[in-house]
Amino acid sequence: MTDGRLERPPLPKDAGIHTIQLDLEQTRDEVASTLDDLFATFNPGVQIRSHPVLFAGLFLAAVGAAAGAVVMLTRGRARGRR
Repeated sequence: MTDGRLERPPLPKDAGIHTIQLDLEQTRDEVASTLDDLFATFNPGVQIRSHPVLFAGLFLAAVGAAAGAVVMLTRGRARGRR
């Protein structure tokens, strides 16, 4: 293994059809696994289920920032009316 990639030796030149078919099946499984990992990485639903505390914290921070912005805006308008 180098840099996270699996290295398989090349098929011998006299490989039979069954050996080639098995190699293709293994390659398909590896590609499917890689695609599943990529899908999970970029799927927000999977990320939220995997890291619920992190996303709950981010949500609460966003709500707090929005509430703070609303308070600051309403205070500024109230001061301007005096």
